[in-house]
Amino acid sequence: MEVLHINSNYLTSRLHENLVGKLDSKGINNTIFMPIKNEKKAEFLYESKHAVHAPVTFRDMDKYIFTYKQRKIRKKLIDTVNVSEFDMVHSHTLFTDGYVAYQLYKNYNIPYLVTVRGHTDIKQFFKLRFNLRGIGRKILSSAARIVFLSESNRKELLNDYINNDDLRADILDKSVVLPNGIDDFWFENEGQPKQLPKNRPLRVIYVGKTMRLKNLLGTVRALNCLKKAHGIDSIYTSIGQELDKSYAKEVRSEVEMTYHELAARPREELITHYRENDLFIMPSFSETFGLVYPEAMSQGLPVIYTKEQGFDGQFEDGLVGYPVDPRSSEDIVDKIMMILNNYEDISKETLKSYKKFNWEDISYEYLDLYKEIVK
Repeated sequence: MEVLHINSNYLTSRLHENLVGKLDSKGINNTIFMPIKNEKKAEFLYESKHAVHAPVTFRDMDKYIFTYKQRKIRKKLIDTVNVSEFDMVHSHTLFTDGYVAYQLYKNYNIPYLVTVRGHTDIKQFFKLRFNLRGIGRKILSSAARIVFLSESNRKELLNDYINNDDLRADILDKSVVLPNGIDDFWFENEGQPKQLPKNRPLRVIYVGKTMRLKNLLGTVRALNCLKKAHGIDSIYTSIGQELDKSYAKEVRSEVEMTYHELAARPREELITHYRENDLFIMPSFSETFGLVYPEAMSQGLPVIYTKEQGFDGQFEDGLVGYPVDPRSSEDIVDKIMMILNNYEDISKETLKSYKKFNWEDISYEYLDLYKEIVK
């Protein structure tokens, strides 16, 4: 089976590399097309073990005229690969990649699967770019199959942006919820069930970029409330890049914290940090999925995540942690206490549940979808 992947983010994260590698091993011939906007961006892309067509295709200013940018991407794609060779297309975002797949379907009758991403497709395009909502609905209507990363993403799209009953029923009928997977490294280095040692502060960790979207300030204010309300001391550790220096300074003014900059997030170091801590908290204001949650779970850490965002709905509340209102310190404190009151059982459950995010199993589900589409 010949599959064309249109993926405007392929070389920015090894996330997609893992999926394509698993599909390769199952007999799928994968061709990846990743349009980029300038030569300078190419300097920051990782080297893939797969053949990736990544031509400079458009300029930054082209994004303001969506259909013009898309015409440039489609033309460059047709000039780069022989589209008639493919049995199907997998577009990895709804708008930027999906509109090209939609045009190929119209012009060449090549069926396509589209992945809908919560932050990019729903929060940015559907919510903010009102003039493109009709295009988004056309892409969904013509897709052979649709993948959502979480049930919360599917509900948000259907409830807020699909006002036609027939289209809503069609999307429900041909869509599935498939989470992203985590690298095999985490399965090869699984942690142990954790216990809370007595007579020391609670150790809380965050892994990711320091920016307002990730709501580190909400976490540290909740930890201050935890001390006032329950007398529980805590130590806060942040791992990652400080993209917003002024925001990082604001966070530090609220709490004494430990910071480690891991621009490339070396996994061996991350494991050490995860194992030294007790609880992972990331109450982002918006989240497509959040691979750091299952990574932390693989080391036995209970997790606190955002209500009605990407990770919410993956598990029953309380099984591996709890969803919270990111704007409520009281809610975060309440959920911390609920975890501490059942800490050992939740820690054990995280080590069972994170296995859901195994690319090997997920790739078999994609393989079934591909076969359905081509059939």
